[in-house]
Amino acid sequence: MTYHDHIRAAFRFLEIAGIFSVEQDPMAKSEMLWCAAAHVVKAAIIQRQWRNLSHRRHEQLFDAAAEINDTLGIPGAYSDFIIADRLHQNMYEAFMREDEIADAERRVREFVNRVANAVTG
Repeated sequence: MTYHDHIRAAFRFLEIAGIFSVEQDPMAKSEMLWCAAAHVVKAAIIQRQWRNLSHRRHEQLFDAAAEINDTLGIPGAYSDFIIADRLHQNMYEAFMREDEIADAERRVREFVNRVANAVTG
């Protein structure tokens, strides 16, 4: 996939996340938000050609989020990605409250938009 493909996927997952309500299907909503964040990070890795990072390894997405924070000058990017990962964990364990998911959704949506703009702009 190209970085454009990953950007498109990120926004598609945000769109799908909007279909699920926090009350009715918090686990599906959580996972779609995680997917959006992961895809936009993958886009940054590919577009910026960060050869020391693999977009195929889950743990290296965190290193890439730190790079996004520092290299692309997007403050809070790393902590926003940690929130996205928490949503990923929530898909398995359903431990987040509805208000926590709603706040995490806001942060992930902002994260995806900021990173997409930095990568494509």
